[in-house]
Amino acid sequence: MMNLLINRTLTVAVTIGVWSLVALVIPENGFARQFPFGVRGGMAEQEEAIEAGAVLKTDPELEDVLEKAERMRNDGQYRVACTLWQAVLNRSGDALFSSDGQIYYSLVEQVEAILAELPPDGLVAYRVIADAAAKEILAEAADAADVTALNSVVRNYFISSLGDEAAFNLGSIYLDQFDFIGARRMFEKIANQYPDPSVPMDEVYAKIALCQAFLGDMPAAKVAIADALAIDRNSDQAVLVSRSLEELTVSNERDEVNLDWRMPLGNSHRYGVMQAVPDEMMEGDLAASWQFYFEPKERYNRSADVQGNMLTGRKASGESAGETLDAMETRLIDTWRNKSWRPAGELLIDGDRLFFKTGSDLAVWDRKKIEELSQAGSLVDSADAAIAWRSVWKNAFQIDDATMMMSTIRRNWGGRVTGQASGVSKFPEKAVEINLFGDRVFQQMSICQGIAYSIEGKSWDDSNIHKQPKVAPQWNANFRRTRENFLTAYDAESGRVLWRLPREASEKEPVAFNGETDESEWLESGGFMAAPVAFGDLVIVPVNSGGAISIYALDPKREGKTVWQSFLCDEPETGSVPWSAIELSLEGSDLFVSCGMGVVFVLDPATGTVRFAKRYRRVGQADNFGRRSGWTVNRLNFDGWSSDIVIPYGKQMVCFSSDTDSIEAFDRNTGELIWRTEMSPVGFKVDYVIGVYEDVLYAGGFETVVAYDLKGQGRMIWGTEQMFDGRQSLGRGVVTPKGIYLPVEDRIYQLSLKGKNGRAEVLKQVHVDLGTNAPVGNLYSDGERFWVHGANRLYMLDSKRADE
Repeated sequence: MMNLLINRTLTVAVTIGVWSLVALVIPENGFARQFPFGVRGGMAEQEEAIEAGAVLKTDPELEDVLEKAERMRNDGQYRVACTLWQAVLNRSGDALFSSDGQIYYSLVEQVEAILAELPPDGLVAYRVIADAAAKEILAEAADAADVTALNSVVRNYFISSLGDEAAFNLGSIYLDQFDFIGARRMFEKIANQYPDPSVPMDEVYAKIALCQAFLGDMPAAKVAIADALAIDRNSDQAVLVSRSLEELTVSNERDEVNLDWRMPLGNSHRYGVMQAVPDEMMEGDLAASWQFYFEPKERYNRSADVQGNMLTGRKASGESAGETLDAMETRLIDTWRNKSWRPAGELLIDGDRLFFKTGSDLAVWDRKKIEELSQAGSLVDSADAAIAWRSVWKNAFQIDDATMMMSTIRRNWGGRVTGQASGVSKFPEKAVEINLFGDRVFQQMSICQGIAYSIEGKSWDDSNIHKQPKVAPQWNANFRRTRENFLTAYDAESGRVLWRLPREASEKEPVAFNGETDESEWLESGGFMAAPVAFGDLVIVPVNSGGAISIYALDPKREGKTVWQSFLCDEPETGSVPWSAIELSLEGSDLFVSCGMGVVFVLDPATGTVRFAKRYRRVGQADNFGRRSGWTVNRLNFDGWSSDIVIPYGKQMVCFSSDTDSIEAFDRNTGELIWRTEMSPVGFKVDYVIGVYEDVLYAGGFETVVAYDLKGQGRMIWGTEQMFDGRQSLGRGVVTPKGIYLPVEDRIYQLSLKGKNGRAEVLKQVHVDLGTNAPVGNLYSDGERFWVHGANRLYMLDSKRADE
C-alpha cells in the first residue's frame, strides 16, 4: 500500500510484513503538503528547517479487517462483523491510527467508537462474543481489585456487559491512589463512550467532579456536579461532593523536596527539587575538603588506570590538588572552559551513599566516611578508605555509531573539501571528551526499589582490552542513532551484580523459572537510551534497536525478564541527536516519552498500550558540512534541549525535546496543544531543566536562567540577558526552597525564586577553590553541603578555612 488517503491528509506508507511505517503528514490550511523526507525542498542552506519527524507504526492488514467488518455490518451480518472487530482489538498491539496526521491513537479507540454506536441487535451480537472472555479474565483475577485484570477488560472488552463496571472499579482504585488524571479518564470513558451504563451514573459524575476539584478545575467540577444532580436530585454522592468542593485540596508534589536523588531531576516525576544547604554555606568562600579523581584517558588499558586517588583535608584544594593534574586533564579543563561545555555525568544520592561513574566502572562512596576523613584532616590517598563498593568489572566507553560516522566523514572528506580541520567543532570530538562532556546516554544511572541501574559498555579486564572499532562509511548513505550497550542491575547496598541485559554471547543462556530455557523472554539485542524508572514491581526503560525506539517493562526479580514491549517510532532520515537521553517520566497511570524525533507519547505503564502520540514541530539547521563534503543525505543539525524529557503538571505534559527550539505543553488526555514558548525569551538560550517549584519552571543556560509560569500559559516571569558579569555557567544548577544555586566558573551564585521586577535577582555569590583551576561543574546538595560533579572528579565543598 503506497498511498493512503486519510481525511485530506497524504501519508506515504511502506508495507513491511503486516505493518507499515508512516512518514509524517503535514496538514496545512486543510490541504496536504508533502516535502521530500519531511524537509522543504529548495531551501537555502542556512535557512532554518522545520522537519516532520519519526515514522509511526500502523497496520494495513488490520485496516483491511476493519473495512471488511464495515461491509459485514452494512449487510446486517453483525455476528461476523463483531468477530472481526474483536480480532482487531486483540491483535492491535501498538498499531496506531490518525485522522489528521498530528495526533495518533491506538486502534482500540477507533474500534470502541464503532462498537459504541451499534444498534441494539448489533450490541447483543458483540456481547455474545465479548462477555465470556471478559468474565474469564475477571474470574482468574487474584481479587476484585486486580488492576491488571481490570485493565485487560477495559482495554480489550470495554463495550462488553462488564466493561463499565471494570472501568468504574479501576477508576475508584486510581482515585484511592490519588491518581486523579487516571481516575477521571476511567469515569469519563464511561460517561462519554459506554452505550448503556449499568453503574450508578450520578456517582460517576460525582467522582468526575471530585477529580476535577483536586486537579484545580473548579468550573469543570461544578458542571460534573450539575450532571450528577440532573440524573438524581437526591444523589448522596453528588450532594456530599458539592458541599466539599471548596475545601478539597491535595498536597502538591511539585513542592516536595527530594531527600534522595535517585535519577536525573530526582525522581520519575522529574520535578527536580533538592534540599537547601545551610545559610552559612553561602556566607563566605568555599573550598574542596575532599575530592576523588581518575585520570582522563582516550582508552583505559589497565584496571589501575581507573582506580583513582582521593585527596582530603588541606590536600583537597589549593596547590596540592593542582599538582595532581596531568597534561591531558589540563588541556581538557581549558577546552571545557573555552568551548562552553558541561559535564555529562550525574551524581546520585541514596541515603549515605553517593553513586559516581568513573572512566570504566561505578564507584559508590560512603558519605559519612568521607566527612570523617575530611574533618580529621587525614592524609590518606587510597580511594578504598571511603568506598562503599565498586562494580566488579570494568566496562569500556564506546562512541556511538552516529557520532563515529560523522567524525569519519569529517576526517576523510570534510578536511579535504572544506579546508576545515578536526578540532574546530564546538562539540566534544575525542573519546575522552565525548565520554565526560557529551554523551548523556552512557552516563545514565538510576536507583529504583533498592536496585542501582547503570548503562555500561562491553566489559573488559587486563587480559581482554576493548578497543574502539573502526567505522567504514558507505559513500552518501544515511546512518542512524543506534546504540550497543548494557543495562546492569546492582544491589544498591552491597554492589552485588543481580543481572545484565542484553547478555553477552559468553554468558549462559537464561533459564526460565519453569526450568526450561527461553531466551526470547529476555531482551536479546539493542541499546538502552536511559536508565529505568519504576512502576509497581516493574522497571520501564527505553531501548534503541537500529534507530527504532521501543519501551520495555522488565521484571527486576526475574533477571530483567520482559513483561511487555511497545514499539514507538522509527528514526526519520533527517536524523536525531545521538547524545540526548530519553528520560522517561511517570505520574499516576501515565508514562510519558519524548524520543527527540518529533513525537511525544503517553502510554499505560501497566500494559504498554499507547494512549496517544502527538507530533510536534522539529526545528534544525541543514548540515552544510556534510553537503559541502559531497553528501546529499538530508540530515539536520538540532540544537534543542540537552535531554528529551516530559514533566507532567496537572492536566498538562510539558515537553522538552532535543530537536526543537521551544517548550510545548499538551493536554495529557487529548494531546491538544495548550501553549508553546521560546527557549530564548531574553536573547540568550536556556537548554536544560533545573526544576519545578511552586508552579514555576526554572530552566538554565550558559549565560542566564529563566522562570516560566506553568499556571500562566508558560509566560516568562523573570529572566536576564547576561546575569553573570561576563562569566558562564559551565555546570548544572539546582533548585531548592531557599533559591536556585548555580555554578558559574569559579563561583556559586544564589538566585531568589521570585526574581525582582521581571529580572533575575542574585542574592549571593561565593568563590570556590577546587585547586584544579577547573570550573565548578554540576552542583548537588544533600542538605548539609554542596557536592560537585567535575567530569573526572568528585568534590565535597565546605567553608574555606581562614588560614587557607
